[in-house]
Amino acid sequence: MAFIRSIVPLNDWRLFVEMETGSVLIVDVSRKLETARYGDLRDAALFRSVRTDGDVISWGDGKVTITVRELIDALLC
Repeated sequence: MAFIRSIVPLNDWRLFVEMETGSVLIVDVSRKLETARYGDLRDAALFRSVRTDGDVISWGDGKVTITVRELIDALLC
């Protein structure tokens, strides 16, 4: 079962995430950009290339990938 219905990049390194449940999340990734895991996303073109298969979020044809759990962790930290 997929968890994410759609994902759209927003300004200021934020993501609009629509979940399969109908819930909507705005995730601020900017606080993570100084980490090794998310550092490549400082490239705005790469950040705007975000895609999802419903379970995993990826940028740049898989250059950076995160799971739904990691997305939720980004929200909480």
